[in-house]
Amino acid sequence: MSTAARRNDPCPCGSGKRYKDCHGALQPTFDASLEAQLREGDAERRRGDHKAAIATYEAALVSGRRHPALLNNLGLSLQALGKLEEAAARYREALALEPDFVPAHANLGDVLRMRHRFAEAAESYTRAARLNPNLAALWKQLGVCQQRLGALSAARASFERARQLAPDDAEALVDLASIDSAEQRYEQAGALAERALELRPDYADATNLLLYARQQTCDWRDWQRLVEERRASLARADVAATVPHNLFALPFTPSELLVAARKWAAQQFAGITPMTPSPPSLVDGKLRIAYIGPDFRTHPLANLLTEVIELHDRTRFEVFGYSYGPDDGSAARARFARAFDHFIDVRAESIEATARRIAGDRIAVLLDTSGYVIYSRSEIFALRPAPIQINCIGFPGTLGADCYDYIMSDRFVTPPDQQRNFVERFMVMPDCFFPGDSKRVTGPMPTRAQCGLPEVGFVFCCFNGSYKITPAMFEVWMRLLSVVPGSVLWLLESNPLASANLRREAAQRDVAPKRLLFAPRVPLAEHLARHTVADLFLDTLPYNAHTTANDALYAGLPLLTCAGETFASRVSGSQLLAIGLPELVTENLEAYEAMALRLAHEPDLLRDLRERLRINRDSSELFNTEGYTRVLERLLLLHAATASGSSQFMMK
Repeated sequence: MSTAARRNDPCPCGSGKRYKDCHGALQPTFDASLEAQLREGDAERRRGDHKAAIATYEAALVSGRRHPALLNNLGLSLQALGKLEEAAARYREALALEPDFVPAHANLGDVLRMRHRFAEAAESYTRAARLNPNLAALWKQLGVCQQRLGALSAARASFERARQLAPDDAEALVDLASIDSAEQRYEQAGALAERALELRPDYADATNLLLYARQQTCDWRDWQRLVEERRASLARADVAATVPHNLFALPFTPSELLVAARKWAAQQFAGITPMTPSPPSLVDGKLRIAYIGPDFRTHPLANLLTEVIELHDRTRFEVFGYSYGPDDGSAARARFARAFDHFIDVRAESIEATARRIAGDRIAVLLDTSGYVIYSRSEIFALRPAPIQINCIGFPGTLGADCYDYIMSDRFVTPPDQQRNFVERFMVMPDCFFPGDSKRVTGPMPTRAQCGLPEVGFVFCCFNGSYKITPAMFEVWMRLLSVVPGSVLWLLESNPLASANLRREAAQRDVAPKRLLFAPRVPLAEHLARHTVADLFLDTLPYNAHTTANDALYAGLPLLTCAGETFASRVSGSQLLAIGLPELVTENLEAYEAMALRLAHEPDLLRDLRERLRINRDSSELFNTEGYTRVLERLLLLHAATASGSSQFMMK
């Protein structure tokens, strides 16, 4: 069939247009011979024989002929073989010939996204969407890039457009639900995930997101089934990875968490070629260390780490901070900025540019303060800009990636036999790995009435986020309320739906809903002060109180925990041991419940524990921030000496 007779056929460039409406006007450059080679190469490409397709496409190029469709499709085969740089070059050649060629813009965006160059990828997708605004796939990919860049409002608009164009596309629904979840619109997120599962019952991403939304709202419908479905999906190669952080509050084993983290790291860091950093060295006689993350603002991190940064020995260390999270203009943000020798906001930079900056700054030790959380840019670590890279404080488990050398820990949170469940080696602090800011200001002590609590009766308290409350934990709490007359349970008001669901769950267990009271979020000083009117903090399992426990102990409120197998389930226990209250660390829920009941019935014992806590706060290691910092520094210098093979780093 002649070229002319094919003018009503789909164009071989893959644009979806008829040939005469796409490239037919470019005759005679797109002649019959070139078309034949293009079709032959396309047939080979569709069969998966990309090497043959590349040979066919390049044979056409050898003749000196250039055409956008030919260059674009050559790029597709190069991309399929993982030759991303060469593919991008071909897409750019195609666009130089035809700047409005939608497939080349979209494909270039795909390559840039695969290389984690999200800002540039977003530009390519935006150009393609302007030229053809009716392709849902373009809007989905644009939204993914915007989400990775932290531009959630823009991502929402893109995902909404994709949904309008493809209302029954389960992926578009889950993409939009992910934004709702990030913005704490959990009811909307759950509804979108449910609709996606109606369309695709086996869609693991939708199941994962639905479970997460229900965790946040304490909606325990189908709880066990959803947990088991998520467990089954962890090891399946055909199921996309899920954010490991979302698993800490679920009853998973350390080995399952390792599988999940490895899978996530492999997915997130695919296509990244690491740098080869120079061994650690001193710069002007000092070791350069850097903390990087999204949370240098009003955030639990500020309650922990700021004083450590302030106390670093400036005769031995030069301390950098790289921030890629929001600037909330808060006092906490300003204190962070003052604490560092160099504080750089890198939000506007690409991941590669930030990695180059870190390498150029000759950072010897790079500490990740967040891990895989919202706004995460862990790809920076995959690029390996520093010779020593540490999972530090913010992520209570393995990150599953070889680019992290160490995880900060202690002997309690990571017993030696758990090393097999971590990719990182343990960097063991002698007491507690968790720092605490001893400069926190506590406001004036309120009355119970001012906190909305009854004047008499035992006040059980838990200020952990609602997603940490599991059905098993809640059962224990309700039994305690049932046997301790006049007692109440004082919880943090995470979101109105969670409060309503927990009250409904209480009623189903024959506990009056009014015995569950909810504390609003307030500034830190006020929050610390209100701990004093509670009697006992009840911890959660398998995701303990972390900063929340630190706040409670700092404020003088005894905390009862149950230690499990995972890192996240042992952090409260580590802090209690460091402050000299080992009897408040239990090893199973039966012992936990028995101890809580004993403390509620024996006021003298509870009073003794509160007094010991008051005395130990100023003498124990938990809030000895200067001592913590000196130990941390010795470990950093030791690891720098080991990595460099030099003793120049050792403290004299």
